[in-house]
Amino acid sequence: MQENFKVAVQYNDEIGYVEYEQASKTIKVVFDNAATHQIIESYLASEHRIRVPGEGLLDFKEVTIRPTESVDNMKTVLTRMWEKTGVHVDWSRPVA
Repeated sequence: MQENFKVAVQYNDEIGYVEYEQASKTIKVVFDNAATHQIIESYLASEHRIRVPGEGLLDFKEVTIRPTESVDNMKTVLTRMWEKTGVHVDWSRPVA
C-alpha cells in the first residue's frame, strides 16, 4: 500500500494542504478560503508545459506534465505553483 503525499500550502496568512492519493491518482485540496481553494484546484487540474533538466547542466527540455499521473509529476508542478498563482508550498511544514 502506497502512502499518500501531503504538503502544506499557504496564501497570505491562511494555511491548508494538498494531498495526492497514489492509488487512485487523485488530488485533494484542503483550504478554507474558497477563492484560494479554487485557484489551487484549477492549477493542479491543468496540464503544464515545463522546462526540466536534461542530461547536462545547461540541457533543458520542455515536457507536458499532468500532476495527477504520479507523485513526481505532482512535486514538479508544485515547484512552479508560487510563480503562477501566488500560493506558497511549505515543503518543511508537517501535515498530519
